[in-house]
Amino acid sequence: MFKQPKSFILIILLYALGYYGWIFTFSDSPSLEALGGNIFSISGLLIALLYLKIAIKWADSNDRKFWLLIAFGTFWYLIAELIWFFTESIFHKNVAFPGWPDVFYILQVLFLLYALTYKILKDAAIQQRISFLFDVLIILVVASTFSWHFLIEPILDTSMATINALIVSLIYPLGDLGMLVAASFLFFNLTRKDKSLSMYLIIAAVTIQAIADSVYLYLIAQDTYISGSLIDPLFIIAMILLAYAGLQHQPNTISTKSATQPEKLNIFQMLTPYGGVLILFVFMGFHSRSFDIVTVGSGLSILLVITRQVLIIIENHKLVRRYYDQAQTLELSEERYKSLFEYHPDPVYSTDLKGQFDSANTACSNLLGVSKIELMGQNSLRYVKDTHRMTVSKELKEVFKGMPRSYETVVENALGSSTYMNITNVPIIVQNEIVGIFGIGKDVTEMKRNEQRIQYLAYHDALTGLFNRLAFEERLSTLITSDSPHPTSNVSLFFMDLNQFKTVNDTLGHDVGDQLLKSVAKRLQSFEMDFDMMARQGGDEFTLLLKDVRSYEQLHRMANQLLSTLQAPYEIANHTISCPPSIGISCYPTDALSMLEMLQHADIAMYRAKDIPSGSYVLYDELQHMPS
Repeated sequence: MFKQPKSFILIILLYALGYYGWIFTFSDSPSLEALGGNIFSISGLLIALLYLKIAIKWADSNDRKFWLLIAFGTFWYLIAELIWFFTESIFHKNVAFPGWPDVFYILQVLFLLYALTYKILKDAAIQQRISFLFDVLIILVVASTFSWHFLIEPILDTSMATINALIVSLIYPLGDLGMLVAASFLFFNLTRKDKSLSMYLIIAAVTIQAIADSVYLYLIAQDTYISGSLIDPLFIIAMILLAYAGLQHQPNTISTKSATQPEKLNIFQMLTPYGGVLILFVFMGFHSRSFDIVTVGSGLSILLVITRQVLIIIENHKLVRRYYDQAQTLELSEERYKSLFEYHPDPVYSTDLKGQFDSANTACSNLLGVSKIELMGQNSLRYVKDTHRMTVSKELKEVFKGMPRSYETVVENALGSSTYMNITNVPIIVQNEIVGIFGIGKDVTEMKRNEQRIQYLAYHDALTGLFNRLAFEERLSTLITSDSPHPTSNVSLFFMDLNQFKTVNDTLGHDVGDQLLKSVAKRLQSFEMDFDMMARQGGDEFTLLLKDVRSYEQLHRMANQLLSTLQAPYEIANHTISCPPSIGISCYPTDALSMLEMLQHADIAMYRAKDIPSGSYVLYDELQHMPS
């Protein structure tokens, strides 16, 4: 609400209408006119202090002191208005000029001038600081000379005012002029993109205060100023505008636009000091006939101009030397960067804001199978695999916001070959603006293959290629656990081993035994469409899972098919080997309610099946009804 320009315009309009409405309504009653004017002034300053409190809270560390100084200046102004209010409206006395309110009015001017000077000296380069300080001194000398000649000297000749009144009369215009020069210097030395609403409000506020002060001093000199004058609201409006500028101030943010072009030559800064000196000399030539204040002012201003130029020449010499040293350092740094970029073993590249290549090293060119010249101007997404482009586009959007990103993707070169790459993208920031993206890639294809190989070996039997015991137990637990997302209602476990397998190993050797296990696994794989999982537990033991079992007839049918397939002899290494299976079957939830129970019951049934050496199967449920 506080930052909305429309709301502020409404507030300032209502305030101005209320203040001027009171002045015009009670113009026939000086006491009421003064009372209302004082209340409006105090209220306006309280609004300004509220704005400044919020501005200080929101400001970053670089600008907080500036707005704090503005707040102190506003506070002193409020003290002056309170003294004026109590003197005029409570004690019904005339406010003297100069008096205690003027002390705090001058403090307000000094704090505002200090705030503007602080911001200039903090942000400007040393050469700009020297120019600014001497420009202000030259302008103040010229202004003081004319003020003394036209304002103070006639008053001294007629003895119409005290020395204190003369000093105060001189401080007000000089302070306002100093603020105007400082605000103008700050404004004209900003780049176009930094000339925000906040800066325009500061210029407007300082200008309004300078105009109001000038009119006020004129009315004081003419002895026609009365409390509730038409200029009184201008002072407060200027302070409210200045405070609101704090709410509109924006800290520096990163932009994705192109680099800012340098501003044009600052004509204002060039002409202001020299123009003032020129006017002073022309005036001296026409009006000065002896050694007077105009001659002193002219000589002093010339001395300041000469000093300014000498210091600038010295500083320029230092700048030239510094520029030469920095150019040498930059050239060396550029050569190092080129070496690091070009000879880096990993692909390194940069793109513009459209994602088009504007540089690439040899490794990047070799990876994509395109020469560096041909690569320039091509969109980087062209070499990203189709299924990965949307993901990479999302990552690049984050980089355009100023966030470095690292991600994995698949790159396809001009020949169609794919490579797994780990890409790190960082924004290229020049003069606080993002102008492109820098990228470096790492080939992780072999690492990906190793990960896949490790993942495969973790859940598969190395000899047969079937799932191993770990994978089997995880799958069975998932099928029968009620906490799993999709528990299965009926699950059957086939537990089997091979009869006479030990004899084969002992007589024909372990190599033949291993070949036999592979052949058994191959026959089991012919049932892949029927069983949910097949695994080797170890040795000659195998387990199979059948889910969604609808009847015992289905179990018998599958067991008979399995038994028939595995009973057939094997031809291995010129040997005909008969190694029929013994199969035990347990069911969930009719035979067991846990994985351990299912394994135990299937094992019991399998050992009963071993009573038939030619191969057989036994259901644990039927085993319970057999005579022991």
